[in-house]
Amino acid sequence: MNPEFVSKLHKRVDEIFEKVKGYREHLHANPELSFHEFNTMNFVSEQLTKIGIPHEKNVAGTGVVGIIRGTHHSLEQSCIGLRADLDALPIPEASNVPYKSKVDGVMHACGHDVHTSILLGAAEILFELRNELPNPIKLIFQPGEEMNPGGASLMIEAGVLESPKVSRCFGLHVFPELAAGFLGIKDGLYMASSDEVHIEIQGVGGHGALPEKCVNPLMIGADFVLRAQKLIYENCPKEIPVVLSFGRFEALGSTNVIPDSALIKGTFRTMNEEWRKQAHELLENLANTISKEYNGMVHLKVSKGYPFLVNDTSLTKKFKSALSNTFGSEKIVDIPIRMTAEDFAFYSQKIPVCFFRLGTGFSDKNMNYSVHHPRFDVDINCLKTGILALVLAASLK
Repeated sequence: MNPEFVSKLHKRVDEIFEKVKGYREHLHANPELSFHEFNTMNFVSEQLTKIGIPHEKNVAGTGVVGIIRGTHHSLEQSCIGLRADLDALPIPEASNVPYKSKVDGVMHACGHDVHTSILLGAAEILFELRNELPNPIKLIFQPGEEMNPGGASLMIEAGVLESPKVSRCFGLHVFPELAAGFLGIKDGLYMASSDEVHIEIQGVGGHGALPEKCVNPLMIGADFVLRAQKLIYENCPKEIPVVLSFGRFEALGSTNVIPDSALIKGTFRTMNEEWRKQAHELLENLANTISKEYNGMVHLKVSKGYPFLVNDTSLTKKFKSALSNTFGSEKIVDIPIRMTAEDFAFYSQKIPVCFFRLGTGFSDKNMNYSVHHPRFDVDINCLKTGILALVLAASLK
């Protein structure tokens, strides 16, 4: 990329930094839960209007879609998508920063306030550069990344990838494991599909001293958990990553009381759709088998969530090269696959995408908390890196 162009970008990023910082502090102080981002939607719309970018509100409920088009771009020309998410999490904020959440029990603990602010900053610069860009740009501010069925799926249903067609799409995500100023990237398979596993067990309760007169749902549940994990890990093809974890086992008995029922909740994650379907069937068959063996009832429900996320190899390598040339190769880190999930995966199932990580860690490591932690925060200098990265993505030929 032209050094003069890059120098120009750095200068503009520095000039708008305080404004974008203000965006982030406002959004962080005023978080909204998934699919209820009405004030956030209006705030984004107001900023786009000030910049002069035409856009549409209420897409898939609370989404915003803007178009940046130069005089040399045709109305039918395909565009590059840039995506940010709007929603916060039902987590009470434990820090005492000046921009602390004003909403009880809700905070931006996953950095979506950062994502949205960065995209607004990038949008301002890209609008100024619109007559120099090789392609039009579609700005995608989507709702509900944190909740099934995922706002990305609803945005796609609403036609966000069409009219004009999106030929490729980029998204970023905060990453406290890397210091601010660094970026993480991986081509190919990157993040897992995510399904919720809900198990309701019906037995026969009674006195703990008379187990022969009961059908103990705890025993049924314990057997299911152990056999389910063995079944999944033994049958999964070795080349396919997989996780089956259980995080809740509830049975309201006592020392001498066997309850009638039990509830188990878990998560199933993998990176292959055929195996995903097969695993669901294996778990269902196991539930039926155990029901018969214990003369109880195991009701299994697998709530299908996001698909796996795959970064287009050619696009990702091209983008990585541009990042290395701009930031220095030492600032661009190759990262491994993650068994976490992201609804950006829905876009990856439709078009070539690159989903990358934005280092947000503080130099003082005692200040670094993971996403979804009540004290999560970012080194604000990450905004500059994120803006520049998205502008570079939009400038690729």
